[in-house]
Amino acid sequence: MKNYILSTIAIFAFIGAQAQVKVNQGNNSQEFKTIKQPKFSSFSDDNANYFIIKRVEHFEKINTLIVADKTGSINIDKEIRINRGTFNNNAEVNSLLVAGNSIVAFVESRSKDNGKNTLTARIVDKNGTISNTDLPVGSIDFVKMSNAGDWYTTVTPDKKHIAVVGRLPHEKNMPDQFKYFLLDETLKVTGTGQFSFAGYTKEISVWNFLASDKGDLYIISEEFDKSYKYPVVYQAKAGSATGSIIPVIIADPALRVLNYVSGVNPAGDLVIAGYSQQKKTFSMGDVQAVGTWLFNSSKPQEVKTFKFDKPITNMTARNIVYNGDTFFMVGEQYKEEKEPNRETGMAALNAEENFNYEHGDIVVTAFGGDGNKKFDLPVSRNNWKSRNVDQQFMVASGIINNKLAIVFNDIYGKYIDDKYYKNYKLPVAITINNDGLMDAPVHFAKELDVKLSTYTLLPLFSSAGGNRLVLLTGNEQSVKTVTFQ
Repeated sequence: MKNYILSTIAIFAFIGAQAQVKVNQGNNSQEFKTIKQPKFSSFSDDNANYFIIKRVEHFEKINTLIVADKTGSINIDKEIRINRGTFNNNAEVNSLLVAGNSIVAFVESRSKDNGKNTLTARIVDKNGTISNTDLPVGSIDFVKMSNAGDWYTTVTPDKKHIAVVGRLPHEKNMPDQFKYFLLDETLKVTGTGQFSFAGYTKEISVWNFLASDKGDLYIISEEFDKSYKYPVVYQAKAGSATGSIIPVIIADPALRVLNYVSGVNPAGDLVIAGYSQQKKTFSMGDVQAVGTWLFNSSKPQEVKTFKFDKPITNMTARNIVYNGDTFFMVGEQYKEEKEPNRETGMAALNAEENFNYEHGDIVVTAFGGDGNKKFDLPVSRNNWKSRNVDQQFMVASGIINNKLAIVFNDIYGKYIDDKYYKNYKLPVAITINNDGLMDAPVHFAKELDVKLSTYTLLPLFSSAGGNRLVLLTGNEQSVKTVTFQ
């Protein structure tokens, strides 16, 4: 995704019996392109919403930063990159985070000459310019460039602290060693140390890294039981040299993990929730989700399971949203199929991968503070299919007016009797309270002028916070924001 230029549309939709909408549209920009399978993260504070879209191009990690202020105006729209250097002395932006009032680029530099893998922090200013001043964080010693260690960063739920772990180069038959660093919102290092998992000599693959406000460090990896994967939590705490390993396995021998999503709750505990499937050695056709499951690190030996009234095909967990004593897991019926590679020889090695996607109904599951399920609530929508790019068919979610709000594209003809435009995509919002009461859908055909506009809502790219949900919308010329509040 490249060359976003300033272009705005601010939509303020007060979800209720009657929607009130204000529109402020800017000019088109020079170029906007969606990309295949982007990695995405977002942040929100009192002043702005931050969208970070990641891709890898020619082995370089590239972060596109988009910042929209409270009015919906985009004031930063830029790729955050640095000079990569040479093969034996290289550097790149490892991650891009927002903490406090600062946008921070963490730069990883690997030097074969001195055998150091160094992590530093650089401030990104209000114009999207990355500073040339490196604030030191930590370093890892290595012998081989191919085994130089790795860095992982995360922002704590209070949005004022950053946790960093560095995995040292793996040594055969030895436990992996991790360095950790805790930073405040001024990027001052407030705590540091090292931990390992005694007696566990297998190399640890880091799939995700999360941290609490109180210094709990959660590394999530995955293990496989035949064709089934399940998460493993490597948990450590600041100030301790050893950690614990928690396989997150469903106790019922008839069930297996299908998929899941994770987050840290307001109490600082790691929560992993997802869908379960029947244990089978082999299956044909669509995968049947038979229920949900829940893990909370405060009770590490317990994985709770809950059954659906009837199986649902191809369920995929998308997000966890907290609202007081209730949290919601938002999922959708989703199917991804990779097209077969029909090339041979060297052409097969260089052939581009292509994917087909299918998005169906949405399911909202609510859990109470005791970890028990409160309800499953299905939300019907059109069945959408696409090839390679499917950002427009994802689901955005957040809290608005003390209710869960989900925003997605549905089909025009479902809401408006118009045979000429019945197959158009129509942005729709639904709100659900903690007791499972769902308000009637609110659509935005008039406000967004969907029949004439070339812009499509892109719910994959959303940022929630401060009683608002901000989404990107785009066409082949520009990107804009849409704010539901």
